Amino acid sequence: MAEDKLQYKLIFQDLLEGVVAGDKKGVIQLLKSGLLQPESMHQLPPDIPHFTGRQVELEQVKACLQQAMPKEEATLNSSQQATPHSSFPISSFNKLCIVTGIAGVGKSTLAIHAAHKLDSDFPDAQLYINLGGTESQSQEPLAILASFLRALGIEDGLMPETLKERTQLYRSLLSNKRALILLDNARDEAQISPLLPDSPNCGVLATTRKQFTNFAEATVVDLEVMAEADALAMLRSLVGLEPSDTELEASNNLINLCHRLPLAIRITSGILRNQPNGKIVAYTHQLADERQRLTQLYLRDLAVRASLTLNYQELDATAARLFRLLGLLNGLNFSLPIAAALLDVELTVAKESVEYLVERQLLEPACQTESQQERYCFHDMVRSFARGQLAQEELGSERQAGRLRVARWYLENSQKLTKALNHQTRQQLTHALVESKEQSLEAIEQNLLAGALHWFEIERSNLLASLEWAYQAQAWDIVVPFAKNLVNFFDNRAYWADWERTQLWSLEATRELGNAQEEAYTLTNLGKVYFRQGDWGHTIDRYRQSLSIFQKLGDSHAAGMTWGNLANIYSQQGDWLKARDGYEQSLNNFRKLGERNKEGQTLVNTGILYAQQGNKQKAVDLWQEALSKLNPELSEAQLVAEWLEPMKDVIPEDIHEEMETRGCRDAETRGHGDAETRGLRDKKDKEDKGDKVESTLVKQLPKSNTTKPQYSPGDIILGSLMFAIAIILIVLFLIS
Repeated sequence: MAEDKLQYKLIFQDLLEGVVAGDKKGVIQLLKSGLLQPESMHQLPPDIPHFTGRQVELEQVKACLQQAMPKEEATLNSSQQATPHSSFPISSFNKLCIVTGIAGVGKSTLAIHAAHKLDSDFPDAQLYINLGGTESQSQEPLAILASFLRALGIEDGLMPETLKERTQLYRSLLSNKRALILLDNARDEAQISPLLPDSPNCGVLATTRKQFTNFAEATVVDLEVMAEADALAMLRSLVGLEPSDTELEASNNLINLCHRLPLAIRITSGILRNQPNGKIVAYTHQLADERQRLTQLYLRDLAVRASLTLNYQELDATAARLFRLLGLLNGLNFSLPIAAALLDVELTVAKESVEYLVERQLLEPACQTESQQERYCFHDMVRSFARGQLAQEELGSERQAGRLRVARWYLENSQKLTKALNHQTRQQLTHALVESKEQSLEAIEQNLLAGALHWFEIERSNLLASLEWAYQAQAWDIVVPFAKNLVNFFDNRAYWADWERTQLWSLEATRELGNAQEEAYTLTNLGKVYFRQGDWGHTIDRYRQSLSIFQKLGDSHAAGMTWGNLANIYSQQGDWLKARDGYEQSLNNFRKLGERNKEGQTLVNTGILYAQQGNKQKAVDLWQEALSKLNPELSEAQLVAEWLEPMKDVIPEDIHEEMETRGCRDAETRGHGDAETRGLRDKKDKEDKGDKVESTLVKQLPKSNTTKPQYSPGDIILGSLMFAIAIILIVLFLIS
């Protein structure tokens, strides 16, 4: 793990030294900021400073979770094979500790502190998630499991589709790990049931405001308000002074005015810290007056609200405005650049204000590791207060201006980071790095991809919210490129609903702008959304709409691509006449433009069509013609050796023999032997040419984690052929 992180840092350090110029400088700046951070199995938030009291409850938590590792299983064979695991829920799982209590009573504080005390007992993984509670951003188990599975090493292409499948895989992966799972701010039992492992080596710590009754074997730790002595000790620790005898009574009054709620005491301490003696007495009078003014509130809400009000009133103007504007955000946490965008100030100014709000106990750090960019979050009661102040003090125009500044920041940075999700531009970055340092090309590319995906994932709710803000504000110039920047991410993670929704916003925006070219591309993207889900009807409809626009604009390249897309779908539907017509139309467009590679790819697809119909001679002829277009410099024998052999198991035997015979005849004529043919190129040359690969066919194949339609045997043969031809094209371009 440490070695991987070191290599990761070295990769990005190389980027920072300027090995990539021009258009890629923006990506490098983002890498320098620490935005890109691969998934980690050690995810605990920072430990809580000045943790005070709660010793009885802390021991209860530890006693429950330490039994998660029986001594006889303390030494675990990491190579043991996983066995089938039960589906959810596991009502009898007894390695579950649930911390309950009212808002502000310190549930998360206790859980996080306990988790840090136990991290050495669970060295393999500490997984953490803020479940969102009753917030609008409450997270669903399907998405949470995807995040956990990525942290455990599952790539997106291997991610199961259903909740049941993900739960089973998750439990299987944890079966040979000593892992702690911290589920903070749970909404209900249904939300956490699929997240429970079924291994005695794992423990789960959950927090919630509700009483869960479906987990019979769970240990429940019900937090009450703090004991008076503990509350007083907490106040003294946070304030940083020993109250004089004259202030002892005032301190006791103060903690009772805070209802002995840890959240209220922390907020109060943000005002009193490092203040001279005598301040506590004066502040106690202020707090009592504020509580009197807020008598309509519930007692616990009153305690927190009164403390918040007085704390807020003492903020400087910049920090107070940032505090209000942060109430605009929908995500569970945010980064410093977002604070700067909200205030429209330099990052250094925003950092000062954010750190000041942290010092005043109005914000909390949300990240721990040095390699991650600093992120911050609200307690939900503090967020609610911030939104109240926002509504009272900021004009509607100011709120909208703040939202659009955030939207523009996300537009700009998603544009940079989507380059790492695009195969071609990611390889350009990768090769630039390899030129400067001798590092594993594959490892560099994987880290670029993983880091970019991680950034999009942690920012997903903020990205969607800011794009929606732009849409609601009719900021069409933001909506269109912003939505486009999210396509690769949504496609990679199979977020079909997000992809469709944002592209529909973009479609409306392109029409409002009168931008026919972008309208056509947006329709194409919508077609891809439906294609990925196997919805051929909507796919064809969107592609035909985009084709009509491309033809009116005279864009022969885009029209050729779209004809090919349509033909691929007709072929899968078994509509041979429409498929053949589509490929012919595609060929005509590419031939007119002289685009030999696209012409060759279309010939390959047409050959597949004839092969499925049983016309092997025509298929072989088309494939050979395609080879002459794709790489005319290689002999037929070389091409057979390079791309025919990998297809041996999927091409019908008689077609394979015919192609092989032609290849052998050509080899004899030209004097090429197999040994010479196979030894023409070394691995590095192939890798260095990898960025040339961009196959329409490969892009159009549905992903493995999409909804899968039922196929006939003929369809399965076609699918195998299409996959094999895709491999052909990749190898061809790698050796070109």
